[in-house]
Amino acid sequence: MTRFVSLCVLSLCAVFALGGCWSKSDSPSEPVGETTAEIVPATTSGEVLPLNLSFTDPQLEDVITIAGFVPIFDVSAVSKQKFSADLDGGTVALVNVQAATGGEYFSPIQESKFHLVCDGKSLTPETSSFTSDMTAAGFVPLPDEGIPAGGSGDYWIAFMSGGNPNPTDCSLTYTRNPAVDADTDGDIPVFTTTVQLN
Repeated sequence: MTRFVSLCVLSLCAVFALGGCWSKSDSPSEPVGETTAEIVPATTSGEVLPLNLSFTDPQLEDVITIAGFVPIFDVSAVSKQKFSADLDGGTVALVNVQAATGGEYFSPIQESKFHLVCDGKSLTPETSSFTSDMTAAGFVPLPDEGIPAGGSGDYWIAFMSGGNPNPTDCSLTYTRNPAVDADTDGDIPVFTTTVQLN
C-alpha cells in the first residue's frame, strides 16, 4: 500500500496538491552503484558528455542516474533576448536525469531537488524557461510536475550558467528533504549526494 509523507519544506507543499497515489513502478531490484566515466570537455553547442553516475535514495528507494551533461547549449535568439540579463553572456547547461521512483511514498522527483555548481557559481534549475529550445534540439525537458511516485522517466534539466560561456568544474547535488511518515509518524531523514560532471 502506498504511504503518504509530509515533506518538511513549505515550498514543496504544493506537490501534494497534484493528485493521489501512484502504483509502485518496476524499478531495478538491485541498487545501481555509482560509477565514474572518463570525461572529455565539450567544445561545441549541444555536445553531450556521456555519464553513468547512479545513486539510490535508501529510504524512498528511488534510483537516479545522471546519464549526460551538456555544458554548452546555445538557445534561440528569442530566448537569448528574453533572458539576456540572467544569461549575462553565458550559456545554458543541460543535465540528463534517468530515474525510477521507489513508489512507496508520494514523493515525485522534481527539478527543485537538483542543484548545479560550476566554477564556484551556484545554479538553480530553469527548465521551464527553455522547453521550446530543448524540445527543438531533441532534449526532452523534465515536466513541471516531475517524475511521479511509482513512475520512471528519461529527461533533461536546464540551468543558466551565471554568465559563464563554457562551464567547467561542474558538480550536481541531489537533495531530498527530510519528511515524516504520515502512517507511523516516523522520521524520514534527509538524503543528499553530489556527483562530479566535468
